Amino acid sequence: MADMRDLWWAAGRMAFSVAGSDTGRTNRWADSLRRSAALLEPVWPKGYSAGPFTHALPTIALYLYAVRLGDDPEHVSADEIVTALTPRRAAPEAPSLEDTVRENLTKRGHDLDDDSELSTLVRYLGEYRPPLATGIELASDGYWSGGTLMGAAAAWVHGVFTHHYLQRDSA
Repeated sequence: MADMRDLWWAAGRMAFSVAGSDTGRTNRWADSLRRSAALLEPVWPKGYSAGPFTHALPTIALYLYAVRLGDDPEHVSADEIVTALTPRRAAPEAPSLEDTVRENLTKRGHDLDDDSELSTLVRYLGEYRPPLATGIELASDGYWSGGTLMGAAAAWVHGVFTHHYLQRDSA
């Protein structure tokens, strides 16, 4: 139960105003976070405190906010999320998830070079981090093969959503 409270607490903390006095964009951001948390709740790891899942909430929310898959994030299905978060699995020449989010946020009027919370979040999740190179054995949650946090979260979401939502009848 504490794990679920942590998920929803994180969603609440991220529900900041994204565009000053533009309540439409701020409401869409809150709706995107709410949908992200609702989709993640049944698959949220119990008893873990670190790993790629920790960035899944903002990754899904950013995608739902930036790229309009429908009028309301509440009605976007898990299948649409899986397809949207992993564009390069089907087409290697497709733009990366990070590029897609940045491009669509810019189209929606966001300045990603400012110091707003949204811009800071996008930079944090989209920054390339090199692989960890160390001579000691790392715990599984400490291993990092390189990439972005957004990319790692999307890969985690692809696996758990596919198993939980899309292959439920075949399991």
